[in-house]
Amino acid sequence: MINKRAALGLLAALALSFGTCAVQAQGYPSKPIRIIVPSAPGGSPDVLARLISVPLGEELGQPLIVETMPGAAGIIGTDRVAKSTPDGYTLLYGFNQVATMNPPLYKKLPYQPERDLAPIGLTLNLSYMWIANADFEPKSIGELLKLNRAKPGSVNYASTGPGSAAHLGGVLLERMTNTQMTHVPYRGNTNSDLMAGVVQLKLDPVAASLGLVRSGKVKVLAVSSPKRLAVLPDVPTVAETVPGYELTGWQGLWAPAGTPAAVIQRVNAAMVKVIQSPEMQKRIQDLGYEPLGSSPKEMADRIRSELAQWTLLLKQTNITLEQ
Repeated sequence: MINKRAALGLLAALALSFGTCAVQAQGYPSKPIRIIVPSAPGGSPDVLARLISVPLGEELGQPLIVETMPGAAGIIGTDRVAKSTPDGYTLLYGFNQVATMNPPLYKKLPYQPERDLAPIGLTLNLSYMWIANADFEPKSIGELLKLNRAKPGSVNYASTGPGSAAHLGGVLLERMTNTQMTHVPYRGNTNSDLMAGVVQLKLDPVAASLGLVRSGKVKVLAVSSPKRLAVLPDVPTVAETVPGYELTGWQGLWAPAGTPAAVIQRVNAAMVKVIQSPEMQKRIQDLGYEPLGSSPKEMADRIRSELAQWTLLLKQTNITLEQ
């Protein structure tokens, strides 16, 4: 009798919970939605969040208010969303680093992606390219590796800071080729020093430096994507010389953990519809990115896979940072 009563009670609770989620989803959204971008104003995530937010707000029937919250490699803004009320009215428009690189990199990270954030979906991929000073002697990754083996540490490569994608992409190349370069972290723009020859090399998003490449102010050695890019069809991939090398960034939407599944599905369906529209596809591609529009599960699976990859690499290289 006790077990029967307990079972009936559990069924009633589940029915009530399901009913509550359905009601929340039916009435969602009933007010503006806040989108936090954990990076600086004018940066790639901010630009794309604002580009997508307008049609996404129209699809959902409520405006999306984009707010940048930079600092600590995306940690400050990401943590704010992780600790927000899980009702679908505070979302995160972030990038791969906050979920796949930061957790194994920072000793005291205030959030854990798999515990505190619920994936909504991937919006786009972004590729990187190894660019060099125009007078830098190597013209390919093969020639770069030859120089690195002949003169270990003689090549300086810039990044936007320790633990950034540009830094870890360099570490990955060194690890996979058993070579050594010298990492030079910057807090601001590195392009002036690259063009002046203060540093010789840099791993940069294609969209950020495509103009410099086309103008001849810098040269590109290779792209980090698994296949050649339509915008740079004659530029080889790193993997053509170093099999298995890949660094592909991405951006996407999260909600705080505990947000009703029906709400997440509502936002995901609207986001996929917006991303897959011909107009948005063209706008994203024109900026040098690859539009996606994935399911929450596809995003979660990708995070899990890349988190394992970076956790192993950072453990092998003993790289850790304090927040």
